[in-house]
Amino acid sequence: MNTYKIIFTRENGTQGTDHFTAINERQARKDFGECYRHSTATIISIELVSTNTPATKQQERDTLEKIRKMVEQLDPESYLATAFEGCFDLAAENIDNDWACSMADRARNAEKRVADLEDKLSEAVKDYEAAHAAAHAVAEEKDAEIAKLKDQLKQIQETARWNGQRCDEEATAAGEAQRRAEAAEAEVIQLKAKLYDLLVAGR
Repeated sequence: MNTYKIIFTRENGTQGTDHFTAINERQARKDFGECYRHSTATIISIELVSTNTPATKQQERDTLEKIRKMVEQLDPESYLATAFEGCFDLAAENIDNDWACSMADRARNAEKRVADLEDKLSEAVKDYEAAHAAAHAVAEEKDAEIAKLKDQLKQIQETARWNGQRCDEEATAAGEAQRRAEAAEAEVIQLKAKLYDLLVAGR
């Protein structure tokens, strides 16, 4: 947009100066006429005083409305209607709130959020895999310990069974020895009795 300095005369003959922001001189003259339509002001001169001037909010609203109407005349599924979906509302919000948002910025921000979430997901997968591997290693270690304990228990049970058999055998042997001792003692008693009888008879 450009800024134009317009010098004009009023209906009472005095001169005035005003500035208009427009895309070209023709539009500046038109805007001057609209602004002073209730008077007989006459332009004396018009001068371009600056370029690249920001448009006013009303100019942006008017331009936005023109574009909106042009797109509305097309098919709702046209390429332009599809591309401009949501853009008009966003442009109006920019104008009202002095924002500088765009669909491209939103798309880039969304892509960045997706990339960040993908990175976090990748890290979470790595952590899960590491934890799973560690848990698997611990499980294998515990399985080995359990197998070792089972072997030790089996050996203890075998030893206990063998010791039990030995105890049974020793108990049987002890009983047999006790029986033989008792039999021998009875036999000695009998022999002593017979000897006593012989001695008595010899007298």
